[in-house]
Amino acid sequence: MYLCPGDVVKVRHNIENVPLMFVTEKVNRTIRNRETGDTENLFVGIKCRWFDVNGDLQEAVFSTKDLIKVE
Repeated sequence: MYLCPGDVVKVRHNIENVPLMFVTEKVNRTIRNRETGDTENLFVGIKCRWFDVNGDLQEAVFSTKDLIKVE
């Protein structure tokens, strides 16, 4: 599944009060091999933002397998 910044998603799991979230970016981590100096980009997850029940802005990184795109 490919998600783009601005997409609206929600958590796939059945939990109460699942918020609708906005995708903000794809998160990668660069790892460097100390011996060879080679670098490798690894996909970490999708960063999302949402407002909780108190109206506070929240942000977290989720695995793509835990998200469903809302149409």
